[in-house]
Amino acid sequence: MKYPCLLMFLLLLCAGGVGWSGTLTCAGVLGNSGEGGPSLVRFSAPTTAGIGVACDRFGALWDRGGDGTLNRYAVDGRLLAQYVLPRGNSGWMANNQLALVGDQLIICAQGQLYRLAITAPPGAAAMALNVKADRISWNAAHGAIAIARGRELALVQVATGAVAPVATITGDLQWLEMGTDGAIYPIIDWQVRKYLNGVEIKDGWPKSVPGERPQLLDGYWYGHTWHGTLKRFTSDLQPAPGVVLGGASGSFIGHLDQYAEIQNGRGLAHVRDNLFAISGMGGVLHLLAWQADKQQMAVVRRIGSVADCSGLGLDRQGNIWWACGGWQWADTPDAPMRNGVNNPDEIGQSVMLANDSQVAAGWLWGKPTFYRGSLAGEVNTDRIENGCALARGMVAATAYADTQGKLVLLTLSKAGKGQAFYIGNDGRYLGEAGPVTLQTTTPVQAWTTLAMQGTDTLLGAGDGAIVEFAHAGANWTETKRWRQTAEGDAFGHTIYCSADSGRLWIADRERNRVLVIDLADGKTLAVFGKRDLAGNDLTTLSTPEMLIARGDRAVVFDQGNQRLLKLLLIE
Repeated sequence: MKYPCLLMFLLLLCAGGVGWSGTLTCAGVLGNSGEGGPSLVRFSAPTTAGIGVACDRFGALWDRGGDGTLNRYAVDGRLLAQYVLPRGNSGWMANNQLALVGDQLIICAQGQLYRLAITAPPGAAAMALNVKADRISWNAAHGAIAIARGRELALVQVATGAVAPVATITGDLQWLEMGTDGAIYPIIDWQVRKYLNGVEIKDGWPKSVPGERPQLLDGYWYGHTWHGTLKRFTSDLQPAPGVVLGGASGSFIGHLDQYAEIQNGRGLAHVRDNLFAISGMGGVLHLLAWQADKQQMAVVRRIGSVADCSGLGLDRQGNIWWACGGWQWADTPDAPMRNGVNNPDEIGQSVMLANDSQVAAGWLWGKPTFYRGSLAGEVNTDRIENGCALARGMVAATAYADTQGKLVLLTLSKAGKGQAFYIGNDGRYLGEAGPVTLQTTTPVQAWTTLAMQGTDTLLGAGDGAIVEFAHAGANWTETKRWRQTAEGDAFGHTIYCSADSGRLWIADRERNRVLVIDLADGKTLAVFGKRDLAGNDLTTLSTPEMLIARGDRAVVFDQGNQRLLKLLLIE
């Protein structure tokens, strides 16, 4: 059973805590196509751009899963195995690439070639071929792959690593491809050139490049551009029909949704029939279905994890927002994100306003940015060009009315530096409200989250405690601090909080649980997870962090399992 939430619900009912008035149950997983157990998708840190995708003869998919890691996936999204790649130089601008030649994977990383058999045991390391290369082709012919190093084009026999020079080029080489007939196509100064048997073909060549990282696949050229755009051309580089996914750079008049995790694809593979896989800038794969009648690709599955989480939104209809898009409550672990927007450089805690609009302050393309609006559709991305004092590293946030009744968004750094901004009811940035001080009786070293209890009490989570504050003009002063529940159950050293409907939800990182506390009397209503016991099934958590609650629902970032868990409170 792939989504055994009903079974987990029944188990939790039987295992409810003594004295709790409610039950907190798992309503499913989002953001990790492996869902739970050993098939959970894992990315190593730091996360990195994909290097292209290969589909082997067993139908499994390969792409990088973070720095120094190569992941192998089942088409249904489960993680099958992980392998070792060289670490470093793995940003999205690096020339790292993956190609499949027979049963051998060829990886170009840090200017070197590496080889790994698709039948290698899990945990095996890619073997260095001692061949330098700046670029490699996606395709191979007669057991050889094309490489470029400096001005030289060459062929490398995959079985032996033998290198045979082919030609010397002039100009700035961007990419390289090879036809199954052995023709080599260097992309030089943004034009596709053609070499056959070491001789450049001039008749009809060069031709315009079809996009970035162009590759020949099943007789068609494919190329990638920004905003998740994929283009398809004939073997003669004529549009067929051109854009088949997305619509960046004026390809369409009007607005089209984007899949921000694809953004600028790293490579494409044909899986079977009309099914393709595309590698994304963050290492997340997506399956695409070719719709022949529409001459378009449709995104049908997300294969990857949620490796980090700072901004997390949830409205009363069950719409969820994370990083650069969202899901609906009923979505499955492999569901692609909806309503994609540009991925922020950084983002702080999301705040849900009274009218169910979200606002989250962050940075995009070097400018202060407010991600705001209804979660039922695409949120607005407001970059503030001038005059906004938002600092980098603002992790926590909440909203309240100031002494003049104006709606204020308070942002807080980990170290406790507060900045406030006037916002509209839809979260729109209206202007500066100035610095805000949280006056504590003893210092707090590391704040994580903020929340409001009613209109006059500010709650902050820091150093394993909930700190309560009262208004002190434009600032706040501490009135109470507690490190345990009313029943005497102590929190771990790092906790995160969210408040709504008279309840405080706490993600207790070190103790691997989520608690729901009645703000009226401080009593525990329900607990999810097994205290002090990390797990990866649908009854346990591993180092939970950011969470957001709305009514009887909550979503928590299960950091150790790289997934979002949907929780439902039943009283």
